[in-house]
Amino acid sequence: MSRRIPRFQLPLLVSKLNLTPFPTSIERKVPSQNHSTTASSPPQHVLITGGSRGIGLSIAHAFARAGSNSIQITGRNSSTLQTAISSLQETYRTSNPSQPISEQSLALLIQGIQADVFDFKTWKSVFASDKKATTKGWPIPDILINSAGVTHSSLLMAMKEESIHELIDVNLKGTVFACQAVSKAMLRSKHGQSEAQTRKNLCIINISSLLATHGGRGSSVYSASKAGVLGLTRALAAELGPLGIRVNAIVPGYIETDMTQAMDPTARSNALEKIPLKRFGAVDEIAEAALFLAKNEYANNCVLNLDGGLSATM
Repeated sequence: MSRRIPRFQLPLLVSKLNLTPFPTSIERKVPSQNHSTTASSPPQHVLITGGSRGIGLSIAHAFARAGSNSIQITGRNSSTLQTAISSLQETYRTSNPSQPISEQSLALLIQGIQADVFDFKTWKSVFASDKKATTKGWPIPDILINSAGVTHSSLLMAMKEESIHELIDVNLKGTVFACQAVSKAMLRSKHGQSEAQTRKNLCIINISSLLATHGGRGSSVYSASKAGVLGLTRALAAELGPLGIRVNAIVPGYIETDMTQAMDPTARSNALEKIPLKRFGAVDEIAEAALFLAKNEYANNCVLNLDGGLSATM
């Protein structure tokens, strides 16, 4: 019988990066009867790409209500970004009345960066080699949520080159660059600390799409970009899991956002007819899933379908 040779030699990579992997067997303390098996404390430092609108903004509000220590969001439009930041600050203030906070502190707690997620130079600049904070003074994230995305419905033969580039750039390249920059920063921040100080429960959550697994007429490039996100998620779950970073994905179906509101009425009606629950999902329902994946310490390589049962009928 031939010997099986592993395709990827992770220990070699760890050695080259001068990082210390987690032990091959991690003993987890059994919680008392008064504690859940998931992490009970709210997420700490969160970075959400595409957090100025839609699903990303709803996720940001969920983490604000959970009392996160800091929330950073990215967006393309400065006006939309500032509006989102103001709404998040208000959510944090009203959701955490037992934690009075000054306006100055609130401004530091929730911040934004106007940038294109596919701009590699931005990620390289923000996450320089400083072990304690980003170049902007933000804490290194414990949780990265890649929610930035665009859609464009067109037959491949009719699609313009710039539309193809935008879909791949934002949906796939942006996610790849974010995962690379933030995971390296997470490991640098963790490396060298004592066991008591080691940052716990680090994770990445990628937002994909039902079209990544089922495709659809007029969604060829979009489907390809989101399928790439799922492939990236599974590979990183294997690569980063031994280093203490969990990687998971959420696969939404039709969700009530500005994207679905722009649907042709006939197409919308046909979609609703096929969904067993007979409705589109709410952005808050995606946000709740993100909170679950952020808190559950055994969730790694999870792909959560939130499509109202549509995938069962396709």
